[in-house]
Amino acid sequence: MKYPSKYFLHLTVITVLLSCGFSCTDLKENIYSDIPSNQFYENSEEVMAAFMCTWNHLCTTVPIGADPWNYQELSADLCAWPQKGPHGYDNGDWQRLHWHRWTPSEIRIDNIWGLWYKGIGYANVLLSDIEKIDFQSLRVPIERKQMRAELKIYRAYCYWQLMDLFGDIPISETVGEISPSTRPRKDVYQWIEKEIRENIPDLSEDVISSYGRVSKWGAYALLCKIYLNAEVYSGEAKYEKAKDICDTIIASSKFQLDPAWNTPFLRNNDKLSSENIWVVAFDEINAKGFCWFTCWFHYSMHNGWGLRRGQTWNGIVCTPTFYDSFANNDKRKTEGHLIGMQFEQKDYNGNGIIDTLRGTVEYRDKYLILVNEIKSMTLGEENSGARSIKYECYERATGDMDNDWVIFRYADILLTKAECIMRLNNRKATQEAVNLLNDVRQRAFSQEDFASMCYTVENLTMDELLRERGRELCYEGHRRTDLIRFDAFVHTTWWDHTPTQNEADNLFPIPKNRLNNNSNLKGNAANHK
Repeated sequence: MKYPSKYFLHLTVITVLLSCGFSCTDLKENIYSDIPSNQFYENSEEVMAAFMCTWNHLCTTVPIGADPWNYQELSADLCAWPQKGPHGYDNGDWQRLHWHRWTPSEIRIDNIWGLWYKGIGYANVLLSDIEKIDFQSLRVPIERKQMRAELKIYRAYCYWQLMDLFGDIPISETVGEISPSTRPRKDVYQWIEKEIRENIPDLSEDVISSYGRVSKWGAYALLCKIYLNAEVYSGEAKYEKAKDICDTIIASSKFQLDPAWNTPFLRNNDKLSSENIWVVAFDEINAKGFCWFTCWFHYSMHNGWGLRRGQTWNGIVCTPTFYDSFANNDKRKTEGHLIGMQFEQKDYNGNGIIDTLRGTVEYRDKYLILVNEIKSMTLGEENSGARSIKYECYERATGDMDNDWVIFRYADILLTKAECIMRLNNRKATQEAVNLLNDVRQRAFSQEDFASMCYTVENLTMDELLRERGRELCYEGHRRTDLIRFDAFVHTTWWDHTPTQNEADNLFPIPKNRLNNNSNLKGNAANHK
């Protein structure tokens, strides 16, 4: 299915049966559970297997339900995981996250820290090893300089995630460094910027051959995100630089908006979409781990959709305020969310969806009725909350879906350019900014409806831009970062959330367990509030 799938190789442990006679006296220790690096890189397949280990690791960090995604999205205003009767309490994890009451002892925060540094460790190991590999004689299909550059961009991406979540963090570029010291967020930002810029020239411009890893354009998109949020990270705005990177990606003509709003998220998005810039390749067989419906669907929807494997958790829901922020004729609302009557036997030939119903749980014959009303994070009902199907959920899907996860896409680049234009114009809209937003937004409406739904210079404000970013990029892992950039994360009220008004909550605390294990690691403002 996916371009790089043949490289998703698994290292196996060779089991050796030792058989010795009664006179066996050789007590020399032989290790069979590990392969020394000087005995491993003996052919092209082994080199590529080690290389793909980094990208396989990325599969564990980005999709919905993984803790890095949870803390970027469920801490914001678009979706939540409320308790529904006896289900979904989970030690209060989701309630503390929604209410911004987390502590340094959160297991999930520790998991996030460990996941991203594990990815950095994978990159550091291979960056050391590849300098000793004879790429030419082994006929490795990627040049050493390109492999080195991809690994460094991947490592920079991991550090960006850590910097965005935690602020001041350690940087380690080598294997075996003990207890690295904390570095200021501004220094980390500058290091990431330097890493990206230095390695972009050695990356491939071919989005096909590097699909599922990172191309030059994926690295540019990452650099664009760094510059877009530079004022938060370093105290110095870089909107002009972010706009320049947007123009570079646009001028490449490598990407274009898909005609339909949801094409980037379809089952075969690797073949159908011209919009996706950097993705994580998932596959039912070769790259498991992505399951959109698991977190969103009600228990009874497992049978209704004819799902083959994988439980539905009846967990994440769209918050009522966010669902109501869509116009009723917005396809991202009507096609992207499930609400109202859900058939036990799925039938969407005009019979399966009715208008939103409000009230308590209600089953009618073979129907489940999903309602938009949710009382609170502690008083949800089993059928409460609209459910997202932004990523195509297909019949007979398993717990490992074929859709590729989108890290960056062209629509975000256009929205980012519009934001930069407005910020550089004293936060006021220009016709160019309006046109960019309308180019993206028009796909969400019929041609007839869009005439009354398009933006103008008069009605496009910064607040409306933030709302539209939410509607277009919902559940893609960007919302917390966007809210912080707009100074809204700790100062805005949303469904069952009262703002803390504490700037320290723009960061998550350094995990207590990590502080205990590294005397050179320092806590941040969230640790000391």
